[in-house]
Amino acid sequence: MLDARFFAFVRSHDGNRDLLFPAPDRAVTHRRMVMNRFAVGLVLLMALATQARAQVAVSDAVQFKIKNVNSGLVLAIPGASQAAGTNVIQWSDTGGSEQLWHFISMGSGQYNIENLATHQLLGVSSGSKSVGAQIIQWADNGTADHLWMVAQASDGNYLIKNVNSGLYLDVYQGNTSTSAVIDQWSASGCLCQEWQLVSTGIDPCPAPGTVSGNGTGVHDPFMLRDGGGTYWLYGTNNTLASSSDRINFTSAGSALAPIPAWTGTYTKGGTLWAPNVARMNNTYYQYYSASSYGSQTSAIGVASASTPNSTAWTDLGTVVTSSASTPYNAIDPSIIQDQAGAWWMSYGSWWNGIYLIKLDPATGKQSTANTTNYHLAQRPKGLEGSYLYYYNGYYYLFASINNCCSGANSTYRIIVGRSSSVTGPYLDRGGVNLLSGGGTIVLSAHGNIKGPGGQSLMTDSDGPLMVYHYYDANNNGNPTLGINRIAFTADGWPYVY
Repeated sequence: MLDARFFAFVRSHDGNRDLLFPAPDRAVTHRRMVMNRFAVGLVLLMALATQARAQVAVSDAVQFKIKNVNSGLVLAIPGASQAAGTNVIQWSDTGGSEQLWHFISMGSGQYNIENLATHQLLGVSSGSKSVGAQIIQWADNGTADHLWMVAQASDGNYLIKNVNSGLYLDVYQGNTSTSAVIDQWSASGCLCQEWQLVSTGIDPCPAPGTVSGNGTGVHDPFMLRDGGGTYWLYGTNNTLASSSDRINFTSAGSALAPIPAWTGTYTKGGTLWAPNVARMNNTYYQYYSASSYGSQTSAIGVASASTPNSTAWTDLGTVVTSSASTPYNAIDPSIIQDQAGAWWMSYGSWWNGIYLIKLDPATGKQSTANTTNYHLAQRPKGLEGSYLYYYNGYYYLFASINNCCSGANSTYRIIVGRSSSVTGPYLDRGGVNLLSGGGTIVLSAHGNIKGPGGQSLMTDSDGPLMVYHYYDANNNGNPTLGINRIAFTADGWPYVY
């Protein structure tokens, strides 16, 4: 939710994968091919060597087809394969979503490039820096080979450069055939390294539903509907709002009152974050985070009340605490009741990621019969704000990744994995474990919707909903309530609409 710390770990995917062609022979073949095209490529090569390439402000507001200038074919995921590690190819334009791409800004002129059929990122096999390494799709695990820069050549076409390797997106040997290998290569002057970015004019993500009122300026929202039909919206900074129609939200005072004095040890003069409310045994339990920005000295507290908007919550103390000696950060609680009736709390931010403990519904605190701290997810460039949701045989772990809290410059986005057991393991749609940096993208920046995250889910009369905040680029980057309905694919993966 609010913390930021980098923890590197060894990337595991494709670690033993060989190149499709032995590197030395392939390099010789490629060089001969370039020499044969020398007369055609010399002028372009000289231009590339001497010109100042203007950085392109690629829009995240539309879908793109990435079309190779030499072949006239477009980048695609073959057969719309969901498998992580699938090689990217070129193919004739069929209009399928496996040929549509979403450029997501990561700042400093760098982009993640998301495929809109698989919601994985364009990357390099094994994170290789070698000439000839194949281009693949992989989970958004935060590694540098998922970063690309886009520059314009003198003829108006585009060059797409991998930040990690410094090499360019390339069609192997200038091949003009469908299914040709896409690799990375040093600048050769070949038109096989030039691309046209063809906008479809269509937003890559659905817009959030219409909301209004003075209660919509919320961060890390959690929403429930009480027995009388009123929606209660809780948020960071101890905010509370209400709505009768899920559209108009009115500020309704404080989420937690009174605030326990002990929380000051952790907030250091700040306020409370990321509340989550569960009703157990006809009692409302409010879980909340007490911490300060960038600190691992944190606590998750709990209080009880008979109504969701009580002004006299009973302090029950801490559920979990953390310090510099623990592998986790005790913030961002999320409560779920499993299909057997047991209650659980997931939590965690940055450091070693997301954890899960079992709760005792009689106390609202950790079970004394099961004190295991289950490790669910981890990512080197940030993972937090977990939310567990059950649907049709699976537990879905939603989380926010990257950096929040920088207004319209925030790089937050929402990912998901699932498991048949609440304790895991959680895998993404491509088969990558969330403990290994996996996570299928559910929602990311598009248009004025920047840094969506801090999500929670609920089931309403019209089905599942995702409630989240985003930073509105049309309103000074202020945090704003987003609500989208959720549906599931035929094979059981969630998407927003």
